[in-house]
Amino acid sequence: MQGGVLFIFVGIMKKLYTIALLLTIALTVHAQLNGTGYYRFRNAQNTSDYISLTNDLFNYHIVASNAGGGLTQLSLYSAAKERAMACAGKYLGTDIHMIADAECINPGTIIYAKKRNTQASNYDYNLIGQGTSLLTLTTGTYAGNATLEFVYRYITIESVNNTSTYTAKIELKADNNSMANLGYRYLVDDNGTFSINTSSSSTNAKWYIEPVTHFNVQPEVEFGGKYYTTLYVPYAFMLSGQVENAYVVSSIAEDGKVEIGEAIASTGGTVPAGTPVLLECASNAAADCQLIPTGTPLFTAPDVSVTSGGAPRALGIETTNYTGVNCFKGNYYCNTDGTITYTTKSGTSSFNANHYTARTNSMYVLGKTASGKLGFVKATGTAMPANKAWLEYTGTAELVLPFEEPTKQGDVNRDGEVDVNDLTALVNIVLGKVTPTDNPFNYDFNAAEIDGNNGFTVADVTSLVNLILGKN
Repeated sequence: MQGGVLFIFVGIMKKLYTIALLLTIALTVHAQLNGTGYYRFRNAQNTSDYISLTNDLFNYHIVASNAGGGLTQLSLYSAAKERAMACAGKYLGTDIHMIADAECINPGTIIYAKKRNTQASNYDYNLIGQGTSLLTLTTGTYAGNATLEFVYRYITIESVNNTSTYTAKIELKADNNSMANLGYRYLVDDNGTFSINTSSSSTNAKWYIEPVTHFNVQPEVEFGGKYYTTLYVPYAFMLSGQVENAYVVSSIAEDGKVEIGEAIASTGGTVPAGTPVLLECASNAAADCQLIPTGTPLFTAPDVSVTSGGAPRALGIETTNYTGVNCFKGNYYCNTDGTITYTTKSGTSSFNANHYTARTNSMYVLGKTASGKLGFVKATGTAMPANKAWLEYTGTAELVLPFEEPTKQGDVNRDGEVDVNDLTALVNIVLGKVTPTDNPFNYDFNAAEIDGNNGFTVADVTSLVNLILGKN
């Protein structure tokens, strides 16, 4: 049964990856761990590197059976343990990445650290983020009858000589005292790659733990003097700074009009956990667009049955605290590392390290439509981005949001300029060649009403000529 020890190491490594994910947001002058809350980890040696959860594919079955050769091999042979540990290490490098995130805009770096015992003076934590948790990841089932539960495998976070840096370690020890003790492993940043080590002496095994007071979002599309992006995270957040409104999509009409209704939250309000939303901002600078995480993030136990291979999986879009209708979809991961090989007793094998939602022709993301309106356009590439929202749509109409571009007097053809091209467009309107019903998007009929007489006449043409010549 000593093979269970290896299993727990595997689980441990997995937890390590979760811890990585817990810590991402808001840099502070003095890094400090203050009990249960949101944090992110920044490496003390590679100071631009943050731990980020980018995958959730750790698989007990592959590590123990395919790489380790099964429980019997693991309990008897050190070579089997080494193969299994090497395989587990590759999973770690796949699931956790070190990334540069100075602007605090990557949700994969946000980690909720929950103290094991709030009354105790210890520093043992469960780490929660991106729809999973450390304890979730360190529980698995093997061969249908051997349950491997490592319920006491918490991460231990300790201050380094009362400085602003910390070490984070996990004990590779089975719950059963008859099993071997493999000692502690420390989280390290190995030149930009997440890893673990038996020693905490080097600087890359030390971390700044930065409490998350807020995190930022980077707007993607400008329209009508406002800036927009989408977001999908497993925790509730309050709109702050220049983030003015959050919307969900309630329906899509046959003509492609995207119905959003009233904002589900405005500045100072809170978006429920697990709700993919459209955000409206007054600034295009990430530092101005702040969100404040609140409450406990949503997370779920993995499917660790033999049929699923024992691979933990993130929450689905159906898990949300929002009670209304929402057509948005999203996912927590977009890791496209591809196939990774591992050594087995008989040679070399491989596992699929991809964990993302593959793009299909029915997926639409935020953007400018062909008519220049704010809406959703068919996605390109192969994978849907992590922590973003999109729509599934099989129709042919433009997906247009109900936001209007402010009218610029005289800019009849909506190109941002007032020139002779607008004069041609206005003449077509005055002659009845183009009407709002025929062509509602390519022409701005409010901009064509220049003289203020509520009609399209020669007087409007004269006024536009004077406007172009600078006489008005």
